[in-house]
Amino acid sequence: MNTKSKKTAEIFDGKKLADEILLDLRKKIQLLPSRPGLAAVLIGEDLASHLYVNSKKKACQKVGIDFHEYLCGEKCYRDINQEGLLEMIDFLNNDPVVDGIIVQLPLPKEFDTQKIIERIDPKKDVDVFHPKNYEKFLTDDNQLTPPLIQAIQIALSQVRENLAGKQTLIVAKNEIFSQSLDKALEKNGLKTEVANPDDKDLLAKIKMADILISIVGQKHFIKATMIKPGAVVIDAGTVLGEDKKLFGSVDPKAEKVASFITPVPGGIGPLTVAALLKNIYKLANNKL
Repeated sequence: MNTKSKKTAEIFDGKKLADEILLDLRKKIQLLPSRPGLAAVLIGEDLASHLYVNSKKKACQKVGIDFHEYLCGEKCYRDINQEGLLEMIDFLNNDPVVDGIIVQLPLPKEFDTQKIIERIDPKKDVDVFHPKNYEKFLTDDNQLTPPLIQAIQIALSQVRENLAGKQTLIVAKNEIFSQSLDKALEKNGLKTEVANPDDKDLLAKIKMADILISIVGQKHFIKATMIKPGAVVIDAGTVLGEDKKLFGSVDPKAEKVASFITPVPGGIGPLTVAALLKNIYKLANNKL
């Protein structure tokens, strides 16, 4: 009888790699003539958004980036409206100590998200959401890369096999983001396809994928039984549970089927924050 235990996937340690990136950034930032600054604007009391902003704050403190908080809700700027938010962004655009600006998404429904994003100075758009920067990202290899796309690319670079030509499926609701990720991965030599979580052929597409990237934002949406044996699984969709615990959109049991998997928490999340800080450093360095 075979007594060997079932092979499990290599579980990617995103936090360890993120810490290495932050340590390298800290050394580089110490050589700058002044500390870079990041301004974070958060509207409302959404717990997940507050946790994400706080993780960025802690990372900034580690590397020597000044973090400017604009938490608009019960404690301050209680009655802020769209006009007030646009004025705040104008102020930050002109503030010389601020090198990067993030407006934490999603915004409350009464705000025009696209209008808010377009108000941010492209030179301070650290998320690479501004249309001008997004277009540059698609055509210019020297342009900043959106932090989540950077994180996914870094994770894939750690897979111990040649991924060139591999069938890659991106499962995501956000078409703008999935299309930009699609183009970025194609440049890396992957054969990519995008599917909406509501796609009637989703199961068949997942079964065929050598590389599966999930950005769904629904707890354990993708089950282990859906995944091709030996697939590389990148879980980039996080959900905050009632007990403040983060869950991924891929069932953790998938590690019994996949060859490589990014966990939640501790996978793509820390890398995304590290990539955001890399962008701030680049923006600050470009000012010199």
